[in-house]
Amino acid sequence: MRTIVDNNTCPVLNSGVTSYPMTLRVGKENNSQYSENQSFFPVAVCELNWPTNTPRLMLDGRLLPHLPSAVKKVAIIGDTGCRIKAPFAYQACNDVAKWPLKQVSLAIVKDKPDVLIHVGDYLYRESRCITLGCQGSVHGYGWDSWQADVFQPMQAMMASVPMVLVRGNHESCQRAGKGWYRFFDPYPYHPGQACINKRETVIDNPYSVVINQHTQWLIFDSAEIKEAHPDLNLSQFIQKMAALQRLLKPHYQHWLLLHHPSLGYAYSRLLAWNGGTYEVYQAIQKTAIQPPLMGQFDLFLQGHIHTFEISNYQEPDLPINVVSGMGGTQLEDRFPENNLIGYAVETGVHIKKQVNDQQFGYLIYTEESNAPQFIVKDAQGIVQQICHVSFENKEFSCLKQ
Repeated sequence: MRTIVDNNTCPVLNSGVTSYPMTLRVGKENNSQYSENQSFFPVAVCELNWPTNTPRLMLDGRLLPHLPSAVKKVAIIGDTGCRIKAPFAYQACNDVAKWPLKQVSLAIVKDKPDVLIHVGDYLYRESRCITLGCQGSVHGYGWDSWQADVFQPMQAMMASVPMVLVRGNHESCQRAGKGWYRFFDPYPYHPGQACINKRETVIDNPYSVVINQHTQWLIFDSAEIKEAHPDLNLSQFIQKMAALQRLLKPHYQHWLLLHHPSLGYAYSRLLAWNGGTYEVYQAIQKTAIQPPLMGQFDLFLQGHIHTFEISNYQEPDLPINVVSGMGGTQLEDRFPENNLIGYAVETGVHIKKQVNDQQFGYLIYTEESNAPQFIVKDAQGIVQQICHVSFENKEFSCLKQ
C-alpha cells in the first residue's frame, strides 16, 4: 500500500487488532531546488507491504482495498490522461464527454472488480494549452499534472480497487518517469534508478502475480522502447525477456501484461495501417531459452493504441492479443471497415480474426461458469459487446449488445 502526504510524516494503519506504521518511500522535494523543473514534487510517499494473515487494514477508519486470494473479476483500462501535446493535440480536458476518465473510474467502482489492471500511459498533459477546451490546464510532468491526470479523476477507483500498474512510454525517464518511480513502481525506491535525470534509461525487472489456481500474470516494463530507433535498447529487452521466462510457472495460463502491443495494429490518416511494436516481438523471438517463449503465452494484454481490439493469428503458437487503450486519452482515428484477414502485424505473423472499436471505456474480464470472456463497456459502464475466449484453442467470438 502507498499513500501520499504533504510532509514527511507517515500515517499508521490499523487492522482492528494491530497497528502498522507506514515507512517513508521518498520525501517531498525542496521548492527552491526544483523551482525550474517541470517534475517538481512537493509531496512525500509512504508505503507498507500488506502484512501476512491480516484480512483487513484501515487508514483513518477507512477500509483499504486488498487483493483476494482468488481473482474472479478483473477491470482493465489504459491510456487515461488528457492529451495536450503541441503542436496538434489539444484534448478538451474540461469536457467530461471528451475526456471521460472520471466517469470511467466511477463506472469501474460500481462493477466491483477484484482487481484492476492499468496497462500504462497515465500522464498526457505535456504542453501548455492554447485552446478553449483545455483552458487553464496545468502541464508538465510534476505533481500538479499527476493530480490532474491521475489522482483526482481516479480517486474513487484507487480507494476501492487493488491495482496492478504497468509502466507506459509516457512514464519513460524523458517524460513522466520520475513520478512513476515515486508513486507506482513496485520495487523499493532507489534514487539512482528513479529517472531523476531525464537522460537516463531505466528498465525494471519483470515480475509475476499468481491470481488464482490456473492463471499467472507476467508484468513487463516496455516504457523505454524508442520506436524511432528500434534497436537502441533491444539487447536490454532481450535480457529482461529471458528473466521473465524464468518466472513462468508450468501448467498455468500465462498473461503477458505490458504497454506496447507487439501483435497489435493501428490506423491513422497519415500512416494508414501499421503493425505491432518491433522491439517487443524481437525481444521475445530472440530470447534463447527453450522451449520458445512466444508459445508459452496464452494472452497479450496491452495499451498504447487508443482503442479496443482483440485478434488472433493464422500461425500456430501465438497468443490471443487484446488492447485496452480507450480509458480517456484522445482516441485513434476511426478504423476503416477493412477486412484485415491476412494482414501482417509482424514479419510472419498474419491476422486470422480481429475486432476493434474506437470509443471510450474499459474491459471487464470474468470466467463465469468456466467461460472466459472480455466484456467491453463504454465510459458509463454500459455493455457494448461481449467477447468469449478459448485460451486452449486461441479462438474468440464477439457479440455486440
